[in-house]
Amino acid sequence: GGLGTMGYGIPAAIGAKLAHPDQTVIAFVGDGGFQMTNQEMAILEEYGIDIKIVLINNGTLGMVKQWQDKFFNQRFSHSVFNDQPDFIKLSEAYRVKS
Repeated sequence: GGLGTMGYGIPAAIGAKLAHPDQTVIAFVGDGGFQMTNQEMAILEEYGIDIKIVLINNGTLGMVKQWQDKFFNQRFSHSVFNDQPDFIKLSEAYRVKS
């Protein structure tokens, strides 16, 4: 694609669930975008909002890396993560089942 906005997935899923509480809502998010709004997991627990999050943990800012690959001869700058947080422990810290 290239049309997604990084960090938008979880807040959008929360809004979708609030608008349609009887529907199953699934957010597919990359690890980079997830880290921009992972604190929204506190809202999930606090208000009992039941969404599913599928985390694509590929160690990159995918859209940024795609552009660096295409236009900058694969000179990657700040788009590849060499170290990631433990996402399971992060969700547990927010008391969100993983």
